Amino acid sequence: MNLGGSGEAHSLEADQVVSAIERACESDLRTALRLVARYSAYWWSNGLQDEAAAAAERVLSMLGRTVPVGLDEEYLLAVIHGAGSAEQEQLELAQQIVLTTTGPFQYSVTVLLWSLVFGPFEPADVVEDVLERNESGDAWTRAAVELCRGYPGLTAAAPDDAAQALRTALGRFRMLEDRWGMFLALCSLRQVVDEPLDITTEALELAEQLCLAEETALLLCERADLYRRLGKLEDAHADYSRALSIGEHADLPETVAAARLGLARTARYSGNVPAARSHLSAVLTLPNLEDAHFEALHELRVLNASEASA
Repeated sequence: MNLGGSGEAHSLEADQVVSAIERACESDLRTALRLVARYSAYWWSNGLQDEAAAAAERVLSMLGRTVPVGLDEEYLLAVIHGAGSAEQEQLELAQQIVLTTTGPFQYSVTVLLWSLVFGPFEPADVVEDVLERNESGDAWTRAAVELCRGYPGLTAAAPDDAAQALRTALGRFRMLEDRWGMFLALCSLRQVVDEPLDITTEALELAEQLCLAEETALLLCERADLYRRLGKLEDAHADYSRALSIGEHADLPETVAAARLGLARTARYSGNVPAARSHLSAVLTLPNLEDAHFEALHELRVLNASEASA
């Protein structure tokens, strides 16, 4: 099966994929490396970055600084997945592979994953060169190139050009019925448009369809922020509450903090001071969240000032 294009999931469960790679590590590292590359789109399109990292780290730990002959791009993909724990020399080897590759990548997903993981740390002209080398690829690759061209901070594209590239990417992914690509394009586009409510709503619907719990909760908080600024406090309360429920169920403390801060502000705007204080107190009990604690204390000061002037 070829997962280098659309990133559609198949019937194998994620743990079975990792097990297959672990078995291959014991007998044939070349096969193990090919499996990591082959399942790259599957992992990323299903929010399984942790599984991808675990598999890649296992293969890289056995390969060390050796790039198997003829498997340069497969090695690059393994380093992309395992970037968090890869050795410095492995990162440098991966970068050398990118710089010495003269044509398009073999796997459609490579241009997107490289751009998202390593692109933000590369000069814009290097990113643009990689994109240009791949813009003659298949339909999915061309959509991915436009996505990367408009992705905030990756290239030197002017804001209007970046927005147009993202709209082009979104249209192409729609034609391909690729929800993952659409989701990425929408999430980027909402950062560069003046009125992001409709785009945020569509991105939220896709995150739910893709079963991306953390992304769903964060988008709920962002849409709730928009509702709150528009004075739609009931809608804001509903979205923050859903985000809080997801965050607590999935054990996402930062999401829980963001949702409670939003609920506190919404309660203050609604005149419900006790509810606002309750949510802020709950944020302050969450461990190891200094930024959230700072925001909660600031909100408490605002709350106290509003009460004093009432």
